[in-house]
Amino acid sequence: MDKIWLDSYSKNASFEINPDSYNSIVEVIDETCSKYQDRSAFINMDVEMTYGEVAQKSDAFANYLIEELKLKKGDVIMIQMPNLLQYPVALYGAFKAGLIVVNTNPLYTEREVKKVLKDSGAKAIVICSNFVSKLEAAMADSKIEHVITTDIGDFFPFLKRNLVNFAIKYIKKMVPSYKGTYTSLNTAIDRGSKLKASYPKLLNTDIALLQYTGGTTGKTKAAVLTHRNIIANMLQMAVWIKSGLGEGEYKVLAPLPIYHVFTFSVNILGFFYMGTTNLLITNPRDLDSVVKDIKKHRPEVATIVNTLLQALLNHQEFQKLDLSYMKLSVAGGMALKVAVKKKWEEITKSSVVEGYGLTEASPVVTCNPVDGRDIAGSIGIPLPSTDIKIVDEQENELGLNEEGELCVKGPQVMQGYWKQEEETAKTFTKDGWLKTGDFACIDEKGFVKILDRKKDMIVVSGFNVYPNEVEEVLLELDGVQDVAAIGVDNEKSGEVVKVFIVKNKEITKDDIKNFSKKNLAGYKVPKEIEFRDELPKNNVGKVLRRELR
Repeated sequence: MDKIWLDSYSKNASFEINPDSYNSIVEVIDETCSKYQDRSAFINMDVEMTYGEVAQKSDAFANYLIEELKLKKGDVIMIQMPNLLQYPVALYGAFKAGLIVVNTNPLYTEREVKKVLKDSGAKAIVICSNFVSKLEAAMADSKIEHVITTDIGDFFPFLKRNLVNFAIKYIKKMVPSYKGTYTSLNTAIDRGSKLKASYPKLLNTDIALLQYTGGTTGKTKAAVLTHRNIIANMLQMAVWIKSGLGEGEYKVLAPLPIYHVFTFSVNILGFFYMGTTNLLITNPRDLDSVVKDIKKHRPEVATIVNTLLQALLNHQEFQKLDLSYMKLSVAGGMALKVAVKKKWEEITKSSVVEGYGLTEASPVVTCNPVDGRDIAGSIGIPLPSTDIKIVDEQENELGLNEEGELCVKGPQVMQGYWKQEEETAKTFTKDGWLKTGDFACIDEKGFVKILDRKKDMIVVSGFNVYPNEVEEVLLELDGVQDVAAIGVDNEKSGEVVKVFIVKNKEITKDDIKNFSKKNLAGYKVPKEIEFRDELPKNNVGKVLRRELR
């Protein structure tokens, strides 16, 4: 297919980017921190950290990793924390030390953490102390040699740090006790500041990230993303945003978690590279705090999901704010409802544009133009240097407005899945295009519309939930003979998990919920449970989920 979408580009947007313009993410970090040294890079709970401070702290942490922990280029380090000032420092320091990073959801259960530790072979972890007790239970058979902990307030000034950490530990009781004694991130940085390490030489073909996903098949695995993949997506999004926003010292609301590849690529690299200030929100569910942050810091830009847009629009204090200073919101992670888009734009007097991506593409593939020509209900047009096509079941290319599977090619597309050759082969076409697993069509102007998920993935507040993972867990519960999971519409989270259970002994809905809570992250836990005598199946015994919807 010709790149018909190029005619729909903003006039300031380049058609191509050069993914080889940097040898590594480290070059990007060093150049950016030097260029904007005195500018505020991140704000969290009203505490600012400049680009210069980011450079100093991440250098010191890299020194510690290399000189004290003796970690080598290509070793794997896991990071598990919410949005804190500590996150980018740990991340950038790990990259400077030549390590491969695994971003991990703090909501993961012991079972899920154990699975990632085993598969990734991580030797070190930087973890928020709130989650250490869970880690200790999970790391017995892992390769973890070094645990570095941090408390929520550790990067705050002395008085605020002590007040916040005391309140979280002793008043809110949010830090379960743990057995071990570990080095704190602050101590690691302090020690590293007195050392001088020789940083490894990195190539853009080196692996930067193992980003875990269910992929398009639902089996947990890690997308292998190189420095080049991530730099490509960073540059693509920077070109895209600048084409409508221009240059400037913008503040960007960042309520989505950094461990999610969207925030990692778009905020922690893309907007960072542009010299903006990322306003990190630690707990986006605390809407009162989010509204206070918006009121105080007045971010002109937001990266956000439909769920949060909707929640804010329904919040009484938010409705009182004057948001006429806002310039742009970028929505990803889940479908943006047309009514929500319309209401947000009425209030902010600015565009909220929907993009589309998947972990396997670092993640952004398409986005609506940011110059006011976006189309509601569409995921936009391909980013610079990105090609797409629609194919049928036999991988034959289809024409305009014909429905089939969306396939992608571009410098942001992953190398494959970590230690999963078979899964990798299934995810690419014979001629090397990434199969997204989504049904879509392309119109005459190159705008893409997602019609349905090819697989039965459930999206809860922007997080992917794979039915077979939920089903596998519940089949371990004594009394569950058969199970099927689907997504059902939910006003707050877009979708929630519903399960249909065939039981072979007496069990209750509470039994199922309690077992799920122990073995699945909160957003994966079934919110609706229905008992059935049998499940609808085809002639080879495969459950027909569509008949349960």
